[in-house]
Amino acid sequence: MAGAFVGMLAGPARSMGRIPVGGELSFSLPHDTTVLDPYDLFDPLVALIGSAVFEPVYRQDLSGNIYASLAEGMPEREGENTRVRLRKGLVSARGSSLTARDLLASVERARRSAAGAILQEIPEGKVDRSDLGVAIFRQVEPMALAQALSSPLVVLTSLGSTPSRPDGTGAFLAVPGRGGITLERNPHAARGPSFLRRIRITPAPDLKTSLRSFEAQQADIGWLGAGLHQPRHDAIAFDAGAVGWIVLRTGREAGDWDAPGVAQRLVDSIQPARLAHLGLGPFSSSAVTETWGGPACKLLAPASCAHLVEVGATLASILSRSGHEVELSVMGSQEFKNRRQSRAFALMVDVVRPVGPVGVASLVALVAADDPARASSIVKHPPRLSSFDPRVLARTLRLGVVGGLRVAGATAPSVVMVLSKEGAGWDLGSVYRKR
Repeated sequence: MAGAFVGMLAGPARSMGRIPVGGELSFSLPHDTTVLDPYDLFDPLVALIGSAVFEPVYRQDLSGNIYASLAEGMPEREGENTRVRLRKGLVSARGSSLTARDLLASVERARRSAAGAILQEIPEGKVDRSDLGVAIFRQVEPMALAQALSSPLVVLTSLGSTPSRPDGTGAFLAVPGRGGITLERNPHAARGPSFLRRIRITPAPDLKTSLRSFEAQQADIGWLGAGLHQPRHDAIAFDAGAVGWIVLRTGREAGDWDAPGVAQRLVDSIQPARLAHLGLGPFSSSAVTETWGGPACKLLAPASCAHLVEVGATLASILSRSGHEVELSVMGSQEFKNRRQSRAFALMVDVVRPVGPVGVASLVALVAADDPARASSIVKHPPRLSSFDPRVLARTLRLGVVGGLRVAGATAPSVVMVLSKEGAGWDLGSVYRKR
């Protein structure tokens, strides 16, 4: 029944006839709601809801075809220059007129952050002095430019956009805060504003909170389930797939165990039933047997992300053994980022976002999370892959894919959930509430 329902919702809501506009949704997520950074490869909240707030200039359909979204057409070659013309009248969610200057600033933000490998063949651009809506890039093929500008890590934001005050072109304006993040209907949305007037998302301290609230009919969505003690009687299940990966990293303090493939072998040795309560999705069991043989150590998790804390606690309990104890260590966001950057840890649980559709882009994302320099090489010389299974792709990396960062759970009967038509995830802008 749930599968049929999900299939029915795979198309865009706008094709379903007259749809009521307005209404609100409220639910909780076990993630940090104080910032939303579209250029951060490791931001789980962006992976989950970013497509409702930010958009790239070009997009890819499920067949891999690239098409113009915020541009008037595909990039055009004129001599040594390739030109990208933004759609006229583009306005950000906070009311700023968007020009080529905003596009170029967005590209450079992405380059400095996590998209360096994707943008390595894309030179720094300049604004056409005769037309402020046109960005010029020298000596780059039009399709290569369109491909790079279609990545979810290279979205268009205004010059004034920051992680704490994000400003994109999506169906919603995002207002992050410690008490939660509010998504307000964006009347300036480039591809049309949302049907809902507002979505309120509060930070959950654990995975149980959302389920408890949903079961008690105090929330519109149950995250990764339909209830804590028992399924809510009128719940409608949905599963939009994985929009990222939860990974286990090895670091310098692991000694000889900080080697490619170790983390994935450790994860593959865990029976799926022991991780079932974490909502990481289905995956097959493995015949691999590997136990932690490194030094007694701490497994790091960020305090701001309750989901990662629970995954970390579970992994620490499973991996720990006499003489090789593994203890969970929860720390602040900045210290966690510093440790990730310096690799000053033995074990760490983290999130990695996709940089493009399933395929070589999956490998690029995972490699970029482990070794950015190697990711650049893969972009230049893509390997032929026999499998795009992220657990297979990670076998040569210093991280292992534990499972998916999934968009799944259940809704109240008055909520019509709409799944993305461009891959995993939901289309929050097309979600609506029945009247």
